[in-house]
This record gives sequence, structure tokens and C-alpha cells, in this order.
Amino acid sequence: MVTIRPVVASPHLATVAAWLHRAWWAADGYGLAATEAFLAAAAGPAAPVCFVAEADGAALGTATLDLDDLPSRTDLTPWLASVWVLPAARRRGIASRLVAHVERRATELGHARLHLFTPDAASFYAARGWAAIGTERWRGAPHRRKRHRA
Repeated sequence: MVTIRPVVASPHLATVAAWLHRAWWAADGYGLAATEAFLAAAAGPAAPVCFVAEADGAALGTATLDLDDLPSRTDLTPWLASVWVLPAARRRGIASRLVAHVERRATELGHARLHLFTPDAASFYAARGWAAIGTERWRGAPHRRKRHRA
């Protein structure tokens, strides 16, 4: 059975920090310690709050309700960010459950809109009701920005 809870309420903060650091944060110039510090502070209940999906005591994936996720669009808030699932756990609905969890949290907090930016998973989000609303540049290349009515 998969459960989702804030990463700070789990024993998996260092694991999730390592995943996110390898996936995105290192390339953006952040050290692992900065990634861990962000996650430790992302305790919620409002944004930022980072969630971890777990089963049988193991971390399987993560997603964050964040205040901002794209340096060029700090005018938009909140964001679904840092959705990542362990490769061995993919194609089991874990990312979908994490996304739905963040969407519910945003709704509970009174947010009418939730934003996301994806360089490589536009079809995944489109299949879950997200609509493309623009193109943004990230790391020198154009990528789709999406909005979801929470």
C-alpha cells in the first residue's frame, strides 16, 4: 500500500534530497546541503511542502507544492514542482497519486490555480487535465508551462 506524507515527517529526507539534487538542483548550481535545507524547511502545511510516496518503509517518489518553480515567473504561485519517481517504481500510478495529492492540498489551501513547468512530461500532465498556457525558457531552451484549475 502506497502512502503519501510530508517528507519532513518521514525518514526519507536525505534520500529525496539526493534524488532532486541529481535530477535538477545540481545543474541549477545548488549543493546537496542546500537541497536538504530546502526540504527540511518545506514542512507545510502551506507551500512550500514536499511530499514523499512510500510503501513498505521505502521511498518511491516525491512531489512538492511550492511557492515558485521558474525564475522567470515569480509572479505565479503556487506550483506543482519536483515530481520524481524511482525508476523501478514507475508505471505504477505513483506519480499520478503524488500529483493528485498536491492538487488536493492546493485546493484545501484555497488556491484556484496551480502552475507547473515541465521540460519533458507534457503528455503525462495533459492526460491528467493540465493545459498548456505558454512557453518559457529554461536552461536555454523553450519548454511548456501549464496551468491546472485546482
